[in-house]
Amino acid sequence: MPDNDIEKIREILHFKGRDDLSELLTQSKSKVQVSSTYGSKLHSLLSTFEIYSSIKYTEMLRGLSKGEHDLILAAIKEVYPIKDSSPEIMEIQYYFNSSMENNNLDSAYSFWSDIHIDISRVSKKLFVDEYYAESVFAAFKQVNLRVKKIIMSKIGEELDGKSLMFKAFNLQDLVIKLSNCSNETERNIQEGYMHLFAGSMQGIRNPKAHELIEIGNNRAKHFLYLASLLMSKIDESQQLYLDSCV
Repeated sequence: MPDNDIEKIREILHFKGRDDLSELLTQSKSKVQVSSTYGSKLHSLLSTFEIYSSIKYTEMLRGLSKGEHDLILAAIKEVYPIKDSSPEIMEIQYYFNSSMENNNLDSAYSFWSDIHIDISRVSKKLFVDEYYAESVFAAFKQVNLRVKKIIMSKIGEELDGKSLMFKAFNLQDLVIKLSNCSNETERNIQEGYMHLFAGSMQGIRNPKAHELIEIGNNRAKHFLYLASLLMSKIDESQQLYLDSCV
């Protein structure tokens, strides 16, 4: 169950453009340890904000620079502003919570069990090693390669990226059919996925290929789910083609 304070802190860090720090708190839990010492406001009490994470993330949090640590502390103070009769947060302490190790393993297993096998094959090791942008690039490169092979085998044209996707899925040629396209709904599905395939090449694969773009764990998962969906749609199209040949 999400920790409400942690989620608020992550939102603040995201708003400040520090998704990298937000990602470090993804699985964390928190506790406010209140002392008996009065603070600067009437009946406020000096307090410590405790963050409990897996051993990996605890070590990463402890290894942050003073500036990064202060950014997290500032976000905490936005959640707990100094006022009368309230905790007055003075510091953060990071602690290892062993119960999170198995939870993280279960979560990771569940995630990869959802991902298309061809995407998992090229992206999993990169993702596990925390090369998140590279894992996403590998996934969409694999989608592109699979469509490219189908187009080459069917019409003998060698295309790439956005232009490849528009050629493969457009309603006029229907080289790769994602539905029978026999009514408006099915034609909308075909056209909609054409734009998803093309957009993923233009907006996700190409920027990852040409620029040094840093993304975190959660955003990488979102992209990998999309690549997996696109690969599964190609599976369905191939089954549709086989069924039509029966």
